[in-house]
Amino acid sequence: MAKPSRELLKGRKYDTLIAQLVDRLGTDGAAALWVRAERRLDGMLAKSKWLPEGEKLHVEMFVLPSCAIYFELIDAFGKDEAFRMVDDYMAEYSANAAVAFKRIAALPGGRGLFMRVFGKVVRLAFGEKQGFKNELLEFTPSRIAYDVLACPYHRGFAQMGAPELCQLFCCNDEVCYGHLDGIRFTRTGTLAKGADRCDFRIERV
Repeated sequence: MAKPSRELLKGRKYDTLIAQLVDRLGTDGAAALWVRAERRLDGMLAKSKWLPEGEKLHVEMFVLPSCAIYFELIDAFGKDEAFRMVDDYMAEYSANAAVAFKRIAALPGGRGLFMRVFGKVVRLAFGEKQGFKNELLEFTPSRIAYDVLACPYHRGFAQMGAPELCQLFCCNDEVCYGHLDGIRFTRTGTLAKGADRCDFRIERV
């Protein structure tokens, strides 16, 4: 069952954005914008019920909330500024997640643990049932290589009329996995930037 829009738009990752809105619009203005985003998200959620359960999780937890906020920011500040504001809060969220991954990789045996968990997450949360189409090339304890040929984020943002937001989620990967001790993450292209696939390569070094 889908979570209500108010619950989906709660969380520490929005704290910095809300603080910016308060500075620019005042407390009442920021609160009013957030209520409009919740109402907009309600309408979006009503149209996502037909999605398979696995894909719905990604779309309703990440794609639709981002779009609801983005469109309200566009109405208030224009498209360029709205994109910058979404980019800022997502970058901060990714940086916080990266700290946790760095701690894991730095533990004794942490690199092996990271590789095992990463492989399981790819199979369980980013597979066909979740709306992804992957070509698995190599899954070993030291190297994971796969290509994403179709992605619910790429598809969902395009369908919502905000394809430019997808690249921000791709940047999350680079922030989270790109600077881990003893782990190398590489990707030469993404669907969001016009490539025919997202080529994920992550390995112990």
